[in-house]
Amino acid sequence: MKRILHTLFFICILSNTDAQQGNQAANSSGEYRIGVGWSSSLFSNIEKFEFSNGSEKIELNATNRVVYFTQKLKTGQTYRITQLSGPRACNFWGQSEGTITNQDVLISADCGSPPLTIYKANFRGIETGETFAFADGHGRSLTIPFSALNRNLGGYPVGDSFTYKQTGGPRPCIITPNTSIVTATSITVDCDCRKKPTNGPPPAPPKNTYDLVTRSSDDKVLNTYYESWTPVIGGKSEDEGRYIAFAMYGKGIDGSTGNYRQIFWRDRKSGVTKLVSKAADGKEGDGNSLVPAISADGKSVAFESYAKNLCDGDMNGGRDVFVWNVTTDKVTLVSKGMNGGTANAESTEPVISGDGSVVAYTSNASNIVQLEPVFSTPNVYVHDVNSSSSVFITKDYETGKAAGGYSPTISDDGTKVAFCAFTSRLTENDKNNLWDIFLWQRGNPGLKRISMTAAGGERNQGYESSSRVVFPALSGNGEYIAFVTTSSDIVPDDNNQLQDVFLYNTTTSAIKRVSRLNNTIEGDGDSPISQGEKVGISYDGTWITYNTNATNLGVPKGNIVLQNTESGKIIPITQITHGSTARPMLSRYGNYVVAGCSEPYDKRFSSSGIFAIYTNIGACNTCIE
Repeated sequence: MKRILHTLFFICILSNTDAQQGNQAANSSGEYRIGVGWSSSLFSNIEKFEFSNGSEKIELNATNRVVYFTQKLKTGQTYRITQLSGPRACNFWGQSEGTITNQDVLISADCGSPPLTIYKANFRGIETGETFAFADGHGRSLTIPFSALNRNLGGYPVGDSFTYKQTGGPRPCIITPNTSIVTATSITVDCDCRKKPTNGPPPAPPKNTYDLVTRSSDDKVLNTYYESWTPVIGGKSEDEGRYIAFAMYGKGIDGSTGNYRQIFWRDRKSGVTKLVSKAADGKEGDGNSLVPAISADGKSVAFESYAKNLCDGDMNGGRDVFVWNVTTDKVTLVSKGMNGGTANAESTEPVISGDGSVVAYTSNASNIVQLEPVFSTPNVYVHDVNSSSSVFITKDYETGKAAGGYSPTISDDGTKVAFCAFTSRLTENDKNNLWDIFLWQRGNPGLKRISMTAAGGERNQGYESSSRVVFPALSGNGEYIAFVTTSSDIVPDDNNQLQDVFLYNTTTSAIKRVSRLNNTIEGDGDSPISQGEKVGISYDGTWITYNTNATNLGVPKGNIVLQNTESGKIIPITQITHGSTARPMLSRYGNYVVAGCSEPYDKRFSSSGIFAIYTNIGACNTCIE
C-alpha cells in the first residue's frame, strides 16, 4: 500500500508541474505528450533504462529522470508503453497503457533500487555555535551543528561513483575520501573541520628543569611527597605547564590548617599558591578534598570533597563535586540534585573541559536527573557549568535506564567522554562479562565499546579482576583514548603477560599497544605500576607518560617515562634507584610532566614533593586548536 501511495503521489506531483505546463501549450493544438518518469527513491549514476511507445524509444538515467516521447497524441487516441532494456524490470502499476483525455500523460516507472552499500561519516572539529553543510552526488544534503562519529549517510548503489562535498560552514573541511567507486564494503568518510594548526611558541626553557610545586607563595612552607597527591597541569602555548592543581595538607599555606587534605592551585609564573577548596567566607574546607582536574587554560579546577561548608545545605554525608574559577575565586557546586541542593548520594571523579564549561563526573545519586526504576549506580553525568544542567550518559541501550559507569575522561571541547563500566547493558552484543571502556559523543544516540581486540572480538581477562576499575585517558582533541590492561589478545604478539598501555583511535577504530620501546621491545614489568591507572596524554595523542616497573624501557624499575605513541621512542623523566614515584600527568603538548617523587629533584630545596619536570620536546606542529 505504501508503494502504491508513493507512486500515486509521484504521478500527482509530476502531473501538476511538467504536465500542466505542457497542457497549456497543447490545448491550442489538441495534441498531448506521453512521458516516463523515474519513481524510485534512489537512482544509480551509471544505470539506464529504455522504453518504447511502439515507434520510438527514450532513455531514463541519472541526468534525465523524466523524458517525453516526441510523438504527440490527440484526445481519444490510445497508447502503450513497454520497457526495452535495463538492469531490472520496471513496474508501471497499471499505468503503461490507456487513452488520451485532454492532458499530457506521465507514467511512473518504479524500477526498484540497485544493491546498496551503507556509507557513514565522521564529522570532527565542529565547535559550539557552528554549522556545516554537506551534499553527495545523489541529491542528498546534510546540515550538522556538532561533531559526530559514524553518522549514517545512507545507501549508495554498488558500482556508482560516490562524491561528497562541503556546501557551507565557517571554514573549509578536509573530506577523505571525497570521491570513490562504491563497492560492497562500507567505508567511513572523514570530514575534518578543525581549525588550522596554530604553531604558537612553546614555553621558553625554564631556569630549573625540576620545579617544586608543593610550596607556599613565599617559599617558606614546603610539603613533601607524602603530604601531596594527584597533580594535574594546565596552560597553553607559551603558558603551557604554567598552572598546576593538586591535593595536599598545606599547613600554613594560604589559610590551610593542615587538618584535612585541601586542593591548591599554583601559578608557576607568578609563584602564587592559592587554596581552592574554601568556603564563601574564605575558610578552608572542613573535610578532605581530593582528585582535582584542571581546564586546558588552567583557569578552572574541579574536585571532589567531603567538606560540608563549601555550599549551603550539604547534608548527604558524602563527597560532592565542585568547580573553582580563578577569575571569581569562588567554588560552585556541580553535583546538584534536581532541587538545586546537593545530590542525595556522593559524587566523585570529576574531569573538566578545556575552557572549564563542562564537567563530567561519577555519582551514586538518584536525583541529579530523574532515574526511572529499576536503575543501577554509580553513573556518569555530564554537567554544563553555564546552564547548570546535567545529563547522564550511562544508559541501557534498550530501555534507556541507568545501567552504571564510572572513571570518566573528557575531550577539550566537552563533546566526548570515555568511561569504564562493568555491565553488559550499555551496548549490544557485550558478552565478555568483563569491565569495558565506552565512548559517548554528544549528538550520537548510542555508546561505542572500544576495549575490544584489534579484530573487533572480545578480549581475554588477563590476570586482573573482571570488574576492576580502569581509568581511561582521552586526548584533548578527542581522537585517542589510552587505557591499560593485562589482557594478552587485544593485539597479536603480546607475550609479556603484564599490564600494558593501549591506544585507541576514535576515528578509525584502530587499536595498538604503545608501551614498547621503539615499538618492538616489550616491558618486563607492569606499565604503569598501579593497576588500571590513568596515563598522562598530550592534546593530540602523540605523547603519553606513565611510571613503570619494567627494567628494559630505558629507566630503572619504578621510574617515569615519556613516550612517543607513533615511534615508540621513550624519554626518561626520572632516574631514581631508590624511593618511589607517583602517577604522572602531561601538559598540553608534552613539554612538562608533573608528578610526585620521593626524592628532592629541585636542587633549590631539600624537600621531596610534586615537581613540574621540563621535557623540552618543542612546539606541537600538528596540533589543531
